[in-house]
Amino acid sequence: MRPIAKSFLFFMLLCLIAWPGATIAASDYPNRAVTLIVPYPAGGVTDLGARAVADSLEKQLKQPVVVVNKTGGGTTIGGYAVASAKPDGYTLGFFPVAAAIPEAYAYFQEAPYSSKDLRRVCSAVATAYTITVKEDAPWKTLKELIEYAKKNPGMKMGTGGKQTLQSMLLTTINKTEKTGFVAVPFAGDPQNLAALLGGHTQVGLFDFSVAKSLWDAKKLRVLAIVTEKRAEFAPNIPTVVELGYPILYVSILGINGPKGTPDEVVRKIDDAVAKISKEPDFQTKIHNTSLQINYQNAATYEKSLATYKANISNFFKEEGLIK
Repeated sequence: MRPIAKSFLFFMLLCLIAWPGATIAASDYPNRAVTLIVPYPAGGVTDLGARAVADSLEKQLKQPVVVVNKTGGGTTIGGYAVASAKPDGYTLGFFPVAAAIPEAYAYFQEAPYSSKDLRRVCSAVATAYTITVKEDAPWKTLKELIEYAKKNPGMKMGTGGKQTLQSMLLTTINKTEKTGFVAVPFAGDPQNLAALLGGHTQVGLFDFSVAKSLWDAKKLRVLAIVTEKRAEFAPNIPTVVELGYPILYVSILGINGPKGTPDEVVRKIDDAVAKISKEPDFQTKIHNTSLQINYQNAATYEKSLATYKANISNFFKEEGLIK
């Protein structure tokens, strides 16, 4: 037998030996702890959501699910830790939209990976940003605030920066209503809240979780929630969408793995999250963190992110931020 033929047969033999092993490994998944990376600090709403998901996933998978916070780089450090990990299902990421499609935010941050380096598993929950004023403010509704802003341009509204959903909504309102709100960027929601309470801004756009305790104490008034559907934890507060202001994306938080993560692994995690999303205990945990259940399977989650990427890119182009 010629050397080339021997080499080919040897290669085929290796493939036959290796393939069953890979199949068994995937079907045996997980047989040890799974790491769930969060690209934000501990204690924030994304972290709390991840820990609620991890706790419920452990019961489904019969293995520990350990949340690890890898912060910095505008979510790209945590994102890259997942994108560059071994694609065996033992390193996953609990990602906001920015970490899931980093190339859409290239004007603001350079990422060492792109969405092509990730495998979608499913979405789990979504955050709920708010349009909030102090309780003693004269505006009872978003309509009243906008009517006032039209006559009094220059009102300051706190956001998380130009790359955020809050800022995109503010820009949309300014364009459609000619309100003249001035965006004031903050490094985080706590700083945004402090500025509102201190009278440095008149309106705050931040997550509901930050406003909740003061809202309960009737020190803050939430005029609208930046979501498509009303939140179960605040059913009487209207959404900006129902008030006539479309949003470019829903701030979903989803599970992602490295490119090449086996189909069997994706199915197991996806099925597990689908189950826990219907569990009363999990629903209560999510409700208490001011998040909303937003489960989407792998295919739907992928489709949603593709739509969000197009919407965000088009918005930044219109604003002259990208070519």
